[in-house]
This record gives sequence, C-alpha cells and structure tokens, in this order.
Amino acid sequence: MRIEHVTDLETAKQMAALLEAEHARLHQRLELLVQENARLKGEDAQARLQLELTQLAEQLALMQQRLFGASSEKRKPAVEATPPASARKQRGHGPRAQPQLPVQEVVLPLDEADKVCGLCGGALKECAGQTEDSQEVSVVERHFVLKHYRRQKYRCPCGCAPVTAPAPPRLIEGGRYSVDFAVHVALRKYGFHLPLARQERMFQREGLVVDSQTRWDQLNALAHHLQPSYEALPAVVFSSPLIHADETHWYMLNKGPGKKWYAWTVACADAVYHRILPSRSGATAKLVLGDYAGVVMVDGYAAYQTVTKPGADGPASCSLVSCWAHVRRKFVEAERVAPVCAEVLSLIGQLYAIEADLLHAALAAIETPGTVTLPSSSD
Repeated sequence: MRIEHVTDLETAKQMAALLEAEHARLHQRLELLVQENARLKGEDAQARLQLELTQLAEQLALMQQRLFGASSEKRKPAVEATPPASARKQRGHGPRAQPQLPVQEVVLPLDEADKVCGLCGGALKECAGQTEDSQEVSVVERHFVLKHYRRQKYRCPCGCAPVTAPAPPRLIEGGRYSVDFAVHVALRKYGFHLPLARQERMFQREGLVVDSQTRWDQLNALAHHLQPSYEALPAVVFSSPLIHADETHWYMLNKGPGKKWYAWTVACADAVYHRILPSRSGATAKLVLGDYAGVVMVDGYAAYQTVTKPGADGPASCSLVSCWAHVRRKFVEAERVAPVCAEVLSLIGQLYAIEADLLHAALAAIETPGTVTLPSSSD
C-alpha cells in the first residue's frame, strides 16, 4: 500500500515510523559502503563519506526548495544603484511615445454660433497658426468588403482574338477569397492563437458569413504556397555563426500512443526554423542540428551534450554555450549549501545591469534620434 492511499491516521503514523527506521538503516548501510569503497580505492574514508553526505544535503535542499520554496529567482542587489535617466519609470499614467503609429492631423474649429465675443458680442477672428494641441490614440475598425472585379476586354479592328485583363492572383484557382484574407486568418490563428471557430463568430458580427472548413481550405492552400520558403529556412539559419536551439512539448490531435510530440526550434538573428518530431532524445537533437559547424546556445538539457561528443567519425562539428538564465539558475540552487555562489550571482547581476542599460539607451535613441549616446564597452 502506498502512503498517499492511506486515510487512517494511526496507519499513517505506523508507516511513517517504518519509513524513518528504514531511512536510518539505509543511511548506516551507506556509511559502511562508502567506507569500504574508499578503503579499496585507497582514499580517505571519512572525507569520502563527508562528500557523499554533502551531495545528499544539496539534493535534499534543492528538493525542499522546489516543493516549498518560492519559485522566483529574483535577488535584491547588494547595492542599490541609481538607474540612468532613460531607465527610470515615469510615475502615473503619462503619455508614451508611439513612433510606429501614423499621425492624422485633425483641426477642431469653433461652431459658427460660438464665434461670438462673450464681452462685446463682436465676431471672433481666427488666430492664424495658433492652436492648443493634444493627442489621442484611436482605432480604425477593420471591415470586410466584397470586391466585384470587371476585367476589361480589348480587341483590334483587324479581327484578332480579344484580350482580357488578367485576374488578381489567388491561392485557390477560381476561389472566392483573396490572398490577404488567407494571411489574415493564418496570422490570427497562429500569431494570436484565435481558433477558427472564434474567428467565425467574430466575422459574423462584422457581416461576413464563412464557415471553418472554408478557412481551413485557405490555410491549407497558404501552407502549400509557403512550403518552398519553409524548406529554404534551414540554409539561412545554419549559415549563421551563432544559433539558438530549444524544444518544447507539442500535443498531437490524434489520440492514443505517441500523442505527445515535440516542437524543435532553431533560430538566428534573421530567421527561425521549426520542426515537429516525435522525440526529444539526443539522436533527435543530432538530427535537428545536423553537421552545423558553429556555436549553439542552449539550455541545460542533456540531449544537446550528445551533439558535441566525439564519435567514430571524429570530433563534433559544433560547440555548445549555455544561456545566462540557466547558468545562473545552477548557482541559485547551489547557493543554499555553498554561500560562495553569491559572489558569482552578483557578477551575473552586473552583466544583466549592463544589458538593461544598453536596451534602455537603444529604445531612447529610437524615440529621440540624435539625442542619446549608447554606452561604450569600457563603461
């Protein structure tokens, strides 16, 4: 019987006492085995035992933290530094620059009835070039239209065959929906996670009646049209000297064994390449990365280590580097039993601060070109 299935308090107490006794017996047995192993290897038995106990203490501390501790890895800085002016948050709900939005100039004149002086009753005259200005973020509602194309026909007086203007390109030959419509549906489904059924209800409110199967047909046609671009992505990604690789679970729609697959992602600065595969093993990682000869930035997942192991055909072609977030996490976990890790975490925090300063300075330079100088590497 497993302890989680016990409902009687006395039975649970007896099982806890038995587990505690078994734990003590195993601990004593571990001491004897460690001493015997150290004696056979010619090592210091006491030092070896202490090392084993330290490792067990680290594992126990880590397990307790994961079960009962806070999940956040944030730390208070040792010294509160004054952030640069570009990084200081504005209090309240102040206006934020919107450099990407188009600007519409709207002039608001007085009504004719209000162009009368309240003092003498005379007519008010316009002050040329003088206005009180303010801004307002508004929205232009999307709407669907039914375009009726009239393809003009032409003929020559000589009696040759008539010539008709070509029709606009469409994903489905003879179809009724434009390429823009298919892209619109795909972007909302895969970019903003709006299911087709929800899109159907949204479209109906805007006057367009189209069922989910029609939108699926448009997505399928768009996928076939984009297939050559997808097949060209690996050449772009793997030509970069530095790439990023990661994977996450991907649930298949079909039921039964093998329902859970994995989405593998490889990215460079200019492109991202995805593959859906049934495994996240080391062999799959090797399949995804192939014979790439650059630097691969990954997390701490062990499958990537197999890619850099030398094989029968020689050393591995690529090398691995770990992202700072995962490297830092190891030091956060080890700090509970090794306080010296706090110094390393402080240095990593300084690196994060430098990156934050660069980011804020870059954003400020975009909003106000020519007025902000980016920090140099020596700062």
